Amino acid sequence: MKRRGAGRRRLLVALCPRDRLVIDVGADHGHVAYALGAIATERLPHRIGRRDIRWVVADGLSPFREVPVAVIAGLGARSIQRVLARGPRPGVLVAHAPDDPGALRLWLAANEWRIDAEGLALEGNRFAEVLRAVPGRENATGLALELGPRLLEGDDPLLRAWMEHTHRYWGGLAARTAVAAPPVAARATRRAAFLEAHLCRRGWRGPVADDES
Repeated sequence: MKRRGAGRRRLLVALCPRDRLVIDVGADHGHVAYALGAIATERLPHRIGRRDIRWVVADGLSPFREVPVAVIAGLGARSIQRVLARGPRPGVLVAHAPDDPGALRLWLAANEWRIDAEGLALEGNRFAEVLRAVPGRENATGLALELGPRLLEGDDPLLRAWMEHTHRYWGGLAARTAVAAPPVAARATRRAAFLEAHLCRRGWRGPVADDES
């Protein structure tokens, strides 16, 4: 695997079942598909990458009758939603929506997917949030669902760094928008407080007076 994005690609591979056929949607260079022995797809022929894997020119999963495992990574949350809505429905989904992972989690839960596992990879000064979902009922709701239920309850090596980074982001946004956009500031403040409470529970912050979860 190439160096750029290698951590994210390793995480995608690690979260995939290895005993079932995998379809890698929008596989780009094809490095993940190669590591998994997957069928790679691209919507446009000129975007096909490495030539030592099997490619199908396709928009999403539409050419396949059944999809045991789908990897959909690097697309926006809405694009991933559209792929899944058109079907067929995968038995296991491994996904990464860099633009809005929270929106993807909320949509999955509303459409009878259960988030089975989540992991983090560092990419420059950002974190890639990768999830695995299976058909079923997701019990997490609200901010716990949006921010990553399996992340918040897990022990990912990058969890503390991710929580502190995300807490700083929402806290900074709340301060910047307090006057100009109070609804945005209120939303950001709620998320920062939620993360502050979780940091305290982990012993990564001092105690807080109220439970913000």
